[in-house]
Amino acid sequence: MSQRAYYGRRCSWCFKEGHNKRTCPAYTAHLKKIAEKHGGHSLVMYVRRTGEMPDGSTPTGEFAVIKETAKKASKRRCSWCVKMNMVGGGYGHNRRTCPHRKTWLADETRDSRELRQSILNRAEALGVGVGSLVLAKKYVYDGNGFEWQKVVGMVVKVDWDAIDTSRLKGKPIITVRWQNLPATERYTGTEEDFAIPRSWIPEDIAKKGWNLGQSELKMLGKSSNPLATCPKDWVERPIALHEPA
Repeated sequence: MSQRAYYGRRCSWCFKEGHNKRTCPAYTAHLKKIAEKHGGHSLVMYVRRTGEMPDGSTPTGEFAVIKETAKKASKRRCSWCVKMNMVGGGYGHNRRTCPHRKTWLADETRDSRELRQSILNRAEALGVGVGSLVLAKKYVYDGNGFEWQKVVGMVVKVDWDAIDTSRLKGKPIITVRWQNLPATERYTGTEEDFAIPRSWIPEDIAKKGWNLGQSELKMLGKSSNPLATCPKDWVERPIALHEPA
């Protein structure tokens, strides 16, 4: 057997090469014969397959709906539009060429750059960033049992590139290193990640959603250089947005 014959496309209905069952003329002819004789499901399958009635006429009534449904199903569909429940269902294009996705990316990138510029201004003015001292209440083990204690920590890291308008809720942004955890505490690590500080979020953005930013940490001491680790091109550099699909 030649390599071409072995790897060639072969129809599962007539076993001939060069096509599959979906395009097989023999199967279409068989389906037409059954549809003419029995109707029912075979007729529905024939209309869905060919877009016409067995006598060649245009489908009407319920069969017209079957034809239109089949036409939609035969078109490629954008997974991004499906995920976003876009009007039109995303037929006729894919995720890579999606016009709605391109608009979303452009809008979110623009808004994210405005957000980053605002955060730079607020972080510097408030002294919130790397080197800031924070206070939190932790449920810690003191050797005899668990109790709430106030613990002090320092912000030692900021994941600047994870800050954009698509990840304002819940995404770990800052890392705090605790300074005075009890030596007996076994359930809290010396370092812990938290969402974006609420003080960084502009008021107009905060009003658009609930529970934006973390409120567990309280500012205890300002940093003299909160933007120490912030890239110089942070506002204008490419932004890897967290897409919904």
